[in-house]
Amino acid sequence: MTNVRKIVRIQAKPGLAASTRTALLDLQKATQTEAGCREFLFFQALGDENSFLLIEDFANHEALDQHMKLPHTQAFFARDLVAGIKPIDKGWMA
Repeated sequence: MTNVRKIVRIQAKPGLAASTRTALLDLQKATQTEAGCREFLFFQALGDENSFLLIEDFANHEALDQHMKLPHTQAFFARDLVAGIKPIDKGWMA
């Protein structure tokens, strides 16, 4: 099986950048302990505090699917802090 690597741009709702950062820190800490997680890092844009970049790498699709079902992941989405999530085309790395 091959790993699953995703890079996504997360746009926080206006005025919720600090709360989104805290929620992402909590999610990162919990996710990095998952057996199938190879990498889970986020970065906050310097020029737009509401914009974040998330890099996630899981051992396989099953590990990513499991991650999406776990309580800490569901809790992140339940906080309703995000205005949008957009995958980054991997072609920019070529």
